[in-house]
Amino acid sequence: MRLGVSKHVVRCSIGTVSGESKTHFPAKSQRSSFSAVKFRPGDGSSDLAVSSSSRRELICIVTWPCLLPLIGCLPANALQAGAKEYLLIKEEVRKVLSKGKAAGVLRLVFHDAGTFDINDNSGGMNGSIVYELERPENAGLKKSVKVLQKAKTQIDAIQPVSWADMIAVAGAEAVEVCGGPPIQVSLGRLDALVPDPEGRLPEESLNASGLKKCFQSKGLSTQELVALSGAHTIGSKGFGSPNSFDNSYYKVLLEKPWTSSGGMSSMIGLPSDHALVEDDECLRWIKKYADSENLFFEDFKNAYVKLVDSGVRWKNM
Repeated sequence: MRLGVSKHVVRCSIGTVSGESKTHFPAKSQRSSFSAVKFRPGDGSSDLAVSSSSRRELICIVTWPCLLPLIGCLPANALQAGAKEYLLIKEEVRKVLSKGKAAGVLRLVFHDAGTFDINDNSGGMNGSIVYELERPENAGLKKSVKVLQKAKTQIDAIQPVSWADMIAVAGAEAVEVCGGPPIQVSLGRLDALVPDPEGRLPEESLNASGLKKCFQSKGLSTQELVALSGAHTIGSKGFGSPNSFDNSYYKVLLEKPWTSSGGMSSMIGLPSDHALVEDDECLRWIKKYADSENLFFEDFKNAYVKLVDSGVRWKNM
């Protein structure tokens, strides 16, 4: 992969005021409201392609610690969010998001990004879900879109934001507000203007083999399938507290309460949840996450970022 550094990098200036360091970022770019370092795919080599006029800026990025958290989470072909824009979205989302609404907002992420097909690079995180709310598999998501619309209206009045970015950030906030790991995503996604093809979301009745094949078509591994399935720990699926994002999902899966005859325990989870624990490869990861919540949090965070970058068309790319 060849790495090109744009002139419009995130900048910070460091000075000293009364013995304390003072940091200001980002600088406004004339071309885009988002400051960015651009990663351009090349011939597979690891060469760093930097023009002579950009070397000084690259040195600043590597030298100044204040930028390392921003650069570290930047995926290929993405525009890294300027701090001001990113914090604005987070702030407005938090005003409308509660623990009780978190599961619906997180489901919105999965149903928007879940249309991605790696074979033709179509679908994915593109905001097309707003055109697909009448589909049976998206029942109930109108409420979540309505919740986010309130925040989006406020943000658009200051700085226009795409639905894709809005949903990606809101899903990350939904995880954190319920006690899950903080997740930072990049901004700069472009919205689709038409719905994505139907029939691309995994069906609730799929067995483990079918689930793995479905996720593979989206560029996601078995480990990422199991990690992302942990999102069912919140909501009404019956895995632990509906408002706490933790590793209860995996502990309950190992107990297999749905095998009990009668009672509410038989209603816990979906058939696709039950199928995971019957597969040896999935079971290995279920046990790991049941034993270590920290491992689950780390793997979920990484899989989430990958999910919300699936099929994305980025601004200025």
